Amino acid sequence: MAVKWKRLFTALRRDRRLTAALPVLAALALSGVVLGTVNRRLGPVLEAKASSQATNLMTQAIDTAVDNCLQENGMSYGDFVTITTDGLGKVTALTSNTAANSRFKRQVVEAVTRQLTTLDSDALSVPLGTLTGQPLLSGKGPSVRVRVDSVGEVAADYANSFTAAGVNQTLHRVSLDITATVRLFLPGKILPVSVSSSVCVAETVIVGETPDTYLNLEKGNG
Repeated sequence: MAVKWKRLFTALRRDRRLTAALPVLAALALSGVVLGTVNRRLGPVLEAKASSQATNLMTQAIDTAVDNCLQENGMSYGDFVTITTDGLGKVTALTSNTAANSRFKRQVVEAVTRQLTTLDSDALSVPLGTLTGQPLLSGKGPSVRVRVDSVGEVAADYANSFTAAGVNQTLHRVSLDITATVRLFLPGKILPVSVSSSVCVAETVIVGETPDTYLNLEKGNG
């Protein structure tokens, strides 16, 4: 008889523990449902906001890297292109300075990569209030931190453009078309963000007719 009462007492204790644990289990389940719903609704907004901020910061980083390389090397139009004229001073050809251009392009790619690895995580953080889409809550509340997980490939190619700049004048512009990719580490997801930016590195106004030899400067030269 004593054994039966002991077993009954043990069973009742288990029941009481289970009953006491039920509110906790229910709260955990409810929290999971709420967090799942919030993530589904706010996840796309967070991705859009983080992607937009990253795009702006990446574009600024690319511009800064190119400007720094130009200043450090003291580069001007003549460093990128050699102008050939005839005995009368008429421009007959434009020639890409391949070695100098290749060296500068490598420096820019390395500089852009360094700039992207130091993107400000605080600038990429998004306040929870902003994610709600409510104007009164924009910029308020704790921030969801977003960091750059890694930097992908950075590529650059030269591009040349010729546009009319007046009577018998042509504006020649040399640009670097730069493409870069970073991966943003979001809560539960890694988001790749790619940016393409064209940065002018040199330009000059050429006086005279535009001979066909100008067209020898094609994209990718250098």
